[in-house]
Amino acid sequence: MEYQELFELVRTRRSIRRYRPDDVPDEMLQRAIELATWAPSGGNFQPWRFTVVKNRELIGKLADAVESRSRLMASWPESEPYRAHADRWVVTSAFFRHAPACIAVQVGAYQSVADRLLAARGEGDPAAREMIEWRRFGSSRIQTIGGAIMLLLLALHQQGLGACWMAGPLQAKAEIERLLGVPEGWDFVALVPVGFPAEEREGAPRKPLSEVVEVIR
Repeated sequence: MEYQELFELVRTRRSIRRYRPDDVPDEMLQRAIELATWAPSGGNFQPWRFTVVKNRELIGKLADAVESRSRLMASWPESEPYRAHADRWVVTSAFFRHAPACIAVQVGAYQSVADRLLAARGEGDPAAREMIEWRRFGSSRIQTIGGAIMLLLLALHQQGLGACWMAGPLQAKAEIERLLGVPEGWDFVALVPVGFPAEEREGAPRKPLSEVVEVIR
């Protein structure tokens, strides 16, 4: 693949939230997930799991769980300074109920040798406590699953499918894990609704490289 082809693939990907009702062939989803499993992972642990949901009733229950949590958050007095946003969440947080398919991404536990060493040393040691916090902030398992999701999105886009990376459903994490029967030791981390696009979206402008790149020679 030439660089320009890769650039165009990445540049033209969009977060799609409206889909045609057509079924998405299983083969297309499997191809995308297979590519996602080639993401780099800490210690080559490959701590990913993907649940493909096409059952309309189950997708509806997942959406109801997310919407219920949005309504709860919007009901809190603390939401008043964000009233417009909170009301919009109630309407938009469960848009995926109309998606032909949803991919629930899960991540498994991963503890590197460094993590085990720091845990053994304990937070009673100031240096260990500091490093534990830093490593928690940049968690290897979250960086790993983020890479896999990005490859998943690109593979779906390359096949003409629209998708959206959703972290919002984490507000209903417990309900979603119960509905999907997520095994012990695994955590639901993101939802990716998928379908043939029923909308076209313009990409947001990107900051110039001069603002985001520093070269130290």
